[in-house]
Amino acid sequence: MTASLEDASPLLIPSHALGFGFSLRRSGGHMSRSMMLPELRLLLATVPATAGRAAYRAAILEGNVLGKPTFSSRQKSEKHLYELYGLDPSLALFRLLRRFAAEDPDSLPLLALTCVFCRDPQLRASFTLIDALKPGEVLLRARTEAHLESVFPERFSPIMLAGLATRVSVTWAATGHLKGRATRIRTLPIPTPAASTYAMFAGYLLGLRGDCLVSSVFARLVGADPALILSHLALGSQRGWLRLRHGGGVIEIDFSALFLPAEEAILNGPR
Repeated sequence: MTASLEDASPLLIPSHALGFGFSLRRSGGHMSRSMMLPELRLLLATVPATAGRAAYRAAILEGNVLGKPTFSSRQKSEKHLYELYGLDPSLALFRLLRRFAAEDPDSLPLLALTCVFCRDPQLRASFTLIDALKPGEVLLRARTEAHLESVFPERFSPIMLAGLATRVSVTWAATGHLKGRATRIRTLPIPTPAASTYAMFAGYLLGLRGDCLVSSVFARLVGADPALILSHLALGSQRGWLRLRHGGGVIEIDFSALFLPAEEAILNGPR
C-alpha cells in the first residue's frame, strides 16, 4: 500500500513507513496551524529527549508549557503538534529530529520542515509550487490557493483554501524558502550538515539510496544540491551520524547506527 497520487505528492509513502513516523492521512496539521515552530522549541526545551509520548501530552495539557490561556487551546495545540511531528521517540523521524536539533539547534527550522513534509499532505503538495519558483519570484496568495485547489479539487471551501494558503506560506517563510509578509518572495534556505543529514535520513527510510537519495526531493527540500549534500554527509560521518563511502562513482550511505532493532527489521524485512 502506498499513498495515492491524489495529493500530487512529490513522493510515495509505503505503508511500512508509518512505523517510522510518516503519515498517510488525507489532512495534516496545516489545516489548522502553520508548522508551530515556536511551540516546538518550547516543547523540546522542556520535555526530556528520553520521555515517551505521554510526557509530551502531559507537558502541554497539565504543565501548560506552551502558555496557552485555556485548556481547550492546550488540547488543540497538542493535537496539532502531534499531527505535525508525532511527538513520540518510538518514531524514528521524531527521535532523530530531537537528536539533530540538540546537536545543532540552529537547524531546527529545516529539521522540523522535513518532519512535517513527511506527515502533512497539504504541505507536501505546496512544495511542488515552491520548488518551481525561481529565486526572487513573487508568490501571490491567489496563486497558492489556485495550486492547492488544483491538487485537492473541490475539497476545501474558499475560506478554508485561503487559510490553508496563508498557513503553508507562513511555514515556507519560517524555513527560508520565502521572505516578506505582505508580499512573499522566493528565497533559498541555508542548509546545515544536520538539516541535510536528517533530510537524507528521511529519504533513506523510504528506500532511496545512492545517487537517487542525494538528488531526491529531500535534497531540494532543504535547498542543497548533491555536491553540498555529500559534503554535509561527510561531516555527519565524522560526527557519528552515518557511514559514508563515496568514490569511483559509487555513493554508499548507511544510517543503520541510528536505528532501533525493530526499525532495522522493518527497513530490511519483507515488503
